[in-house]
Amino acid sequence: MNDANLTIPLPVAPSNYPPVSAPSLTAYSAIGQYSDTVTPLQEAMFAAAVANNGTLMKPYLVQKITAPDLTPIFAASPNTYSTALTPAVASQVKQMMISVVQSPVGTAHATAFLPNIEIAGKTGTAQNGVNNSGLDDAVFTCFAPANSPNPQIAVGVVVKGGGFGADAAAPIAVKIIKAYLASQAKQ
Repeated sequence: MNDANLTIPLPVAPSNYPPVSAPSLTAYSAIGQYSDTVTPLQEAMFAAAVANNGTLMKPYLVQKITAPDLTPIFAASPNTYSTALTPAVASQVKQMMISVVQSPVGTAHATAFLPNIEIAGKTGTAQNGVNNSGLDDAVFTCFAPANSPNPQIAVGVVVKGGGFGADAAAPIAVKIIKAYLASQAKQ
């Protein structure tokens, strides 16, 4: 994904996929063990594309603005950014992400499983560049409810120096999902 086509009215740290010169470093980069950096927004966009049968949507930070009398001033509209995955591949990745949380042997089962909300997720424990000089970064990307034909939320969490993704990042994502779904239930 090329971040140059997205504009966000806030300062952000860009994602970084440095060019690599050796096949072994390319393999490291593919699994997040080289000098790649990814933003939580990109993590959430990845999960959302999987949930959306491979279609990647253009993100927006504000869904709606209303006046004090609750009349609408602005409403964001969904726009396709690209096709990131085929529907068949998205379905396979979705099933794997569901297993990460739902299966008792899944890496996030102990910290992200909820009996009443099916969460599909992927944990990550990313080393800090070639020297891995500090504690690994904890990563968790997910969407919910995974069993719905129309999942409502995708979340990406990166905890710099947090250690394991399942331990540090997944519990944060679960709290965000629970808060969002509870707020939607009240509407």
